[in-house]
Amino acid sequence: MSATKLRLAQASIGAVHLGIPVEAVVQAIALPDTPAFLPRRQGALRGVVEHGGTLVPVIDLARWVETGTPAPGASAQDARILVLHEGGRTIGLQVDAVGGLLDVAPHLLTRLHHDDNPEDVFHTALRSPDDGRILSLLEVGRLADLAAAWSQVGQAIAADPAASGAAPARAGHTWALLQTGHGRLAVLPGDLPEVMPMPPLERFGGGIDSAYCIWRGRHLPVLPAGALIEGPFEAGSERLLAVIERGGLALGLPVRAALQMCALEGTGLPAKNGLTATLYDGDGLEVHLLDTARLFERFPEAALSKPTAAAVAPVTAARQRSANAVGYIVFEADGLGATPLGAIEHILPLAGTLAATMDWRGAAIPMVDLRGAAAGASANVLVVKAAAGHVGYVVGRVQSMIPPGSGTLYRMGVGGSGLEFITTGEGAEQASYRTVDLVARAAA
Repeated sequence: MSATKLRLAQASIGAVHLGIPVEAVVQAIALPDTPAFLPRRQGALRGVVEHGGTLVPVIDLARWVETGTPAPGASAQDARILVLHEGGRTIGLQVDAVGGLLDVAPHLLTRLHHDDNPEDVFHTALRSPDDGRILSLLEVGRLADLAAAWSQVGQAIAADPAASGAAPARAGHTWALLQTGHGRLAVLPGDLPEVMPMPPLERFGGGIDSAYCIWRGRHLPVLPAGALIEGPFEAGSERLLAVIERGGLALGLPVRAALQMCALEGTGLPAKNGLTATLYDGDGLEVHLLDTARLFERFPEAALSKPTAAAVAPVTAARQRSANAVGYIVFEADGLGATPLGAIEHILPLAGTLAATMDWRGAAIPMVDLRGAAAGASANVLVVKAAAGHVGYVVGRVQSMIPPGSGTLYRMGVGGSGLEFITTGEGAEQASYRTVDLVARAAA
């Protein structure tokens, strides 16, 4: 980023779009299920959260000023608390959604309110050069002054903790840094078993980049070089292949260099695709932290890499890829899966605790929990009618629907086995889901 540019993190509260200087953004965290309240007679204090071992007050601007209603389609699950820090003070801000990063020239900022009323939150705005939205510039120090609420105790991110004598609240995680065409990618060392010279790649008619190689006797699907990080990609020579592995599955990522190991504080500001989060190291340089768990949810083709005792057979793929003739629903289970919508007779929330059977229209139908390690407090039941009767499949959140004709079905496998996937979107918006035939599973 040029020194003359101002980098802003985007967020929204109701109909208000915010631009926040990125150096003031420490982390975006989920709203707690049970917020801790700190009662006050006035003001916009929503409550208190714990961050890095320190209690941080949280501001809800909707209690203070008119923010309008969120855009249609906005989900409560996108709401976050932004932990903000400036001048040794830390404060939280509740937002409805977090957007991406935006670089703007300072001359694009326009001061609109000139009375400097101490009771007002904003006085400067700008038009986003990306999408034309009007962003209100949030000054974190001004927000803390107006709220008269902040935290200064035990901050590992203080401007000079050594000068104050305060020890960091917690040690940073150690990351392995890789150089890519988008910049520096940080991977947890335990998820990076090897960085090797780029091996010969084989092509097949499938999803992510139609490429794989053989790694330690296993098929290794290879991602496109620019698949993980949003933004402009600087084309170059990716001479190395980084192997990313977790839970017995592996994916390959072309990279330019393996840089170093370093400790980084915080978890950063999440990208829209959910695969990385952006933060800045001690030199102020941008680093993209990889969420390995979400990576394998996004690219289920990694199932091709499962170790087998048999010798590696050639990867085969269907000669023809086809558009989905029927609609699919995408749901959370042990990973993300997609199943034909016509197989689902009804979707309902799981009431109470999971039992061996559930009453469905006067009959006790068997229940099958597909969530595995992903089991959480909330769950849904997909009621499927098979030849032998109904079955209730328990999943997590039903994420989305893929309308007929909007996805591409393809199959790939090792030897005689096969895995089917459905892919939607293109480029950075591409996502693949392994298909699940719940009717056939019920009959098995």
